[in-house]
Amino acid sequence: MDTKTKRKLEILKASIHLMYLKGYNGTSVKDITVAAGIPKGSFYNYFTDKENYAVEAIRYYYTINSDSKFSILEDENLKPLTRIKVFFEQSIMILEENGLKLGCFVGNLSQEMGDVNDNIADATAAFYSKVIEVLEKNLKAAKVSGELKSEITLGILASFIVSAWQGSLLRMKVSRSKTPLLEFMVLLKKELLI
Repeated sequence: MDTKTKRKLEILKASIHLMYLKGYNGTSVKDITVAAGIPKGSFYNYFTDKENYAVEAIRYYYTINSDSKFSILEDENLKPLTRIKVFFEQSIMILEENGLKLGCFVGNLSQEMGDVNDNIADATAAFYSKVIEVLEKNLKAAKVSGELKSEITLGILASFIVSAWQGSLLRMKVSRSKTPLLEFMVLLKKELLI
């Protein structure tokens, strides 16, 4: 990895929490540079503008979660449906640790900017496609092994699970309650992954 890419990742790591918490419109370039400990002018050595920063932050978010949270979906020591259940159970634990305030970084940007900014919309769509692809891969493995009996088209089921999760996160934030997440888990376990 070249020095510029490494430094860009360091800036994202040091500042992404601001856009996660305050949203796109609530976060200024100055906020980002203060959090990253760089002069404002240096920001433009790594990002063309705040929109480019947001797109790169979405990609970075997927990468860091691939190394941690999403890795459970690749764990060959667990059955495919167990991987999916554990993934969402761990997600709920992380949300609780953060006081049920944050939701999903990409989901938050999707809601705020998805219909007004094509580049951010494209980056969020690519993120969701990757997550759906990994879920579908697990569903296919479960179907082949006989663990999953559902007759629903697996791509549609994977997409629906992601959509239902995002809706549950939105309701969690509004209600400041984990009840929507628990309801999601009941339906996931008792109706969708059977």
